[in-house]
Amino acid sequence: MKSGITHLVDLWREGYSNHIEKYQPYQAIEQLKHVAALFSPGEFYYFILNMYNLELEYVHPGVSKFIDVNPGDTKIEELLTTVVPDDMASVQDKELLLKEFMDNIVDPKQLPFYKMMYMYRMRDRNGKFRTMLLQVNVLSVSENGKVEHILSVHTDISYMGVSKTDKVSFISLNEGKSYYNIDPKADPFRQENDEENCHCISELLTKRELEVIQLSSRGLSVSKMAIELNISEYTVRTHRKNMLKKTEFSNIPELVSHCIMEGLI
Repeated sequence: MKSGITHLVDLWREGYSNHIEKYQPYQAIEQLKHVAALFSPGEFYYFILNMYNLELEYVHPGVSKFIDVNPGDTKIEELLTTVVPDDMASVQDKELLLKEFMDNIVDPKQLPFYKMMYMYRMRDRNGKFRTMLLQVNVLSVSENGKVEHILSVHTDISYMGVSKTDKVSFISLNEGKSYYNIDPKADPFRQENDEENCHCISELLTKRELEVIQLSSRGLSVSKMAIELNISEYTVRTHRKNMLKKTEFSNIPELVSHCIMEGLI
């Protein structure tokens, strides 16, 4: 596990830190904390990482629910110890894909307008395994186009009963091109994949079906969904059956995972 963490930190240091000319602290931490406080998506934590020296400029107090650390005095290596060892190689592949995207696919000035997402498993301070959704946003880019600060948000989505996916999504926040459910081991940004990713789930499902998916992600039973939507249980089951047929997924947890990675949930 230690070697996996060291390898990942070395990847960041060689891929980002060594290309940033000078140290710059992030200037809007208090504003960011205020905005984040307006949302409460279950158990989560986030941090701001300075890519110049890989130091944490801020760690949200919610981290204490996951790992036994002091939020005001912790290192990135300590946070990485939560990753399940069997997932470390997959995390490294995903981080390499993030680097490829930020280096070669998008204009550096557009990076702050993208949300990058993937899942991993972690083991918390009580030994409990959790499925986590990682969402990364570039906060600032240097004059020479290198990433200086990132926001990394880690949310526990275990309660959704999802099937963990090894795919990565890059979602534009300003109507730019998005890339959904990219396989890090494939040739991810070739033209064929671009065309495949034009057909996202939101284009396949009706508004009502998307409502059913969102309620499914909250763990509601068929009967409770029927009450929530003011329809019959038979209609709910019909919607679920039709959604799986349209999307060619074998079960609802897989479909929910895919919808999460498209930013629909």
